[in-house]
Amino acid sequence: MPHPPQGNAAQLLMFVSGYVYRLLRHEARRAKVRWTALMVLKDLDLLGPSNQRTLAEIEQIRAPTMTVLIQQMELRGWVRREADAKDARSSLVRITPKGVKQLTSSGRMLERRLEAELIDVPPKVLKALGDSLGSLSSALIGKINAVEAADRG
Repeated sequence: MPHPPQGNAAQLLMFVSGYVYRLLRHEARRAKVRWTALMVLKDLDLLGPSNQRTLAEIEQIRAPTMTVLIQQMELRGWVRREADAKDARSSLVRITPKGVKQLTSSGRMLERRLEAELIDVPPKVLKALGDSLGSLSSALIGKINAVEAADRG
């Protein structure tokens, strides 16, 4: 029986994302940059201020681990916590200008490594990849935003 379209896409995405994840995580480790902190900075950059529970769910780490990570990131000046106007019991984590600077410099380093990996891929294939990943990214951000809105509502 043939796989449904999402089954084939899922298999390919698992292979590619696993490969890219290991490649970039290794590069970050080599540069002595904590991978999970970079991922949280990227989450905040994409989603805007978020609560710690949402960040822990996205990064699939326990809440106490996220609390320690956020504290470390606060000490570096990469994030700050602020009161959530919609929920007095909760706070939101926001990326700071220093966090944006760290994300940008680390992002450039990782992007250069990934570009080196893609050097022999034909331009037509890269164009199709960029178009497809743009659509997929938008769909995933929409799902994350919907979950966060449900958590607040």
